[in-house]
Amino acid sequence: MSSDASQNNYSEEIKKMVEDIIHITEQLDERYREKAFEILLKHSLEQKSNDFTPKAVTLPPDKASSDNVVESTPHCEPILPINVRAFLQQNSVPEEAIFKLFIIEPEGIAPKFKIVTTRKSEAQIQVALLAALQHSISKQGNKFEFSIEEVRQSCQARGLYDMNNFKANFTNNAKLFKSLADQEHVELSPEGQTELADVIQSVAK
Repeated sequence: MSSDASQNNYSEEIKKMVEDIIHITEQLDERYREKAFEILLKHSLEQKSNDFTPKAVTLPPDKASSDNVVESTPHCEPILPINVRAFLQQNSVPEEAIFKLFIIEPEGIAPKFKIVTTRKSEAQIQVALLAALQHSISKQGNKFEFSIEEVRQSCQARGLYDMNNFKANFTNNAKLFKSLADQEHVELSPEGQTELADVIQSVAK
């Protein structure tokens, strides 16, 4: 690829990245937008710069053959989507807490947290909020939302299912959700995201 074409591709990637950041920050409270934009843009540009940094290589002592070149691949934690990082910073939640709750690999994400509360109504809401978090982490641009049926199955698997009050628990906590009309896509309200921040720090202890 020519240098001009490569430069054009890089410029388009930067443009798309900035547009994504603007879209995310517009969803935040106005008083947080400017600071969140600065933080996310700085972090994203640093990551983009790292993408163009050559990997370190270790040559064999005799340098006899280039076939023996071994790439050095230092371990690092996965990069969280920028909307998730904005949420964490807005609510003063350290990123390390996320890695106490989930195993995050290139091929997917899996929960490893344990719900400790013995109150099934409280446990159900914690499972739902953390399911929304998992969905938002799984792909850039995903909303903080969950499927009620998936929460039901998770509660059953964890021994937290209260059949008689399962639906009522959502209704009683309706302020945490934008709407309960679409049970496959229940999105967290601003109050729900604040509650999620508390749940993350509580469960990640």
